[in-house]
Amino acid sequence: MNKPKLQTFGDGFSPRKVIAQAIDYADGTHEIAHVHHRAQLVYATSGNVRAATPLGLWMLTPGNALLIGSQIEHELHMVGQVSMRTLYIEPDSLLPQKYECRVIPVGDLLRASIQGLFDAGSDEAGESRAALVVPLILRLLQDADDGSHAARLPLPANRRLRNICESLIAQPASNDTLEQWADRVGASSRTVARLFRQETGMSFGQWREQLRLAEAMSRLSVGHAAAQVAQDLGYADVRTFTVMFRRAFGSTPQQFIQRSRERTAI
Repeated sequence: MNKPKLQTFGDGFSPRKVIAQAIDYADGTHEIAHVHHRAQLVYATSGNVRAATPLGLWMLTPGNALLIGSQIEHELHMVGQVSMRTLYIEPDSLLPQKYECRVIPVGDLLRASIQGLFDAGSDEAGESRAALVVPLILRLLQDADDGSHAARLPLPANRRLRNICESLIAQPASNDTLEQWADRVGASSRTVARLFRQETGMSFGQWREQLRLAEAMSRLSVGHAAAQVAQDLGYADVRTFTVMFRRAFGSTPQQFIQRSRERTAI
């Protein structure tokens, strides 16, 4: 396996606590596995981002950002047309994180502060403005509550289980049984079931359902119709999908779509 590429920045950026970068991506763009010596705040003002680390899959929907720790291997997948506003943060400027990644709810003040950093410009006045905005952003990140745990899907370290999970991520509509997957990776269904519990804290069925629901949130928030999402993710019909979605998130797919539109309209 190739060693993940280390992405760094030139000496001209080294004194800065926060480096801001704006990138637009086409739907389906994939950034291969890499690491940074800085922490990274991944925030999309439009579209969605799926981030994968060795230990988890993170689905970011509108209103959430992901703070990825320094030296954490990760890859990024774009869902929809993505406008990325990412911040690279000197690790010493942040308190240590309990986990490798942390979902950050992006409220009005944090959103405006991030945008203000991009609007500051590179002249003397812009540098002065950035000097005021950066401490505010760092404080808001420090004080932010943890975002939705539904955004994270644990990934197993066991190679056979990892193959199953990666196949399901690529084809979430698959309804193949645990026995069929176990046979493909050369293990008994009992062994696979036990390992799923040990490494993810979920049964195989729970993990697959969590994957589908996370993927559903991502697709709904970029404008896919509920009926199409239900079909694409392997649900028997839109009613079954609606029941499962409401049980997991406390709202119907249509209510979730409406809230997503309201957030992106701000």
